[in-house]
Amino acid sequence: MAEVWADFSRLSTIEDAAADVAELIAVCFVGLALHLMGRAEKVEISSLRREANVDHLTGLVSRSFFHRAAERRIELYKRNGLPLACAVLDVDNFKSYNDRYGHGSGDEALRCVGRVLRESTRADDVVARYGGEEFVVLMGGSIEDAIEVAERVRHGVELESVTENETPLGSSVTVSVGVVALTEDVSSLEKLVEKADDDLYRAKRAGKNRVAAVGRR
Repeated sequence: MAEVWADFSRLSTIEDAAADVAELIAVCFVGLALHLMGRAEKVEISSLRREANVDHLTGLVSRSFFHRAAERRIELYKRNGLPLACAVLDVDNFKSYNDRYGHGSGDEALRCVGRVLRESTRADDVVARYGGEEFVVLMGGSIEDAIEVAERVRHGVELESVTENETPLGSSVTVSVGVVALTEDVSSLEKLVEKADDDLYRAKRAGKNRVAAVGRR
């Protein structure tokens, strides 16, 4: 009888051990699953953040990202007394262009402007699609430097839209640009964009396809 009880005890111990091992494996499996799920969620969140920071049509940064980056840039330049300028540009007659040639051509016109902006600005400039057919650039340097960059962009858009044969552009595209410098009176991002926008519409009233800046005819 004692031997039978001993055998039963050993069997019970083995079963208990097997149950413990099974439980441990289950816990490890759940832990691994949670770890992998957490990693996947982090990747997804990171991807969503990247997507939120980029305008998918033009490949430029989004308006929200521009605001965050520009605020930091302005504070840095003000603190160190460095020159900074802002340019706002807008595709001329964009609504009429869209109505005449269709949204496909309108999208390609915006892509064209995005390409020229990337090629014509410098690596440390903050370049964004600001909304609709409007774009904005924050760049270090004097107002003269900024006007030079703006003219390069304006000429580049006009030239590329005429010579580009592999895209569904309906006709040539032009942009008008307003440029303003960071000063004591214009020292916030809101003011920079507002004043550059004022000059942009001054350029449009003067005939479009041109750059306007304070003090420049």
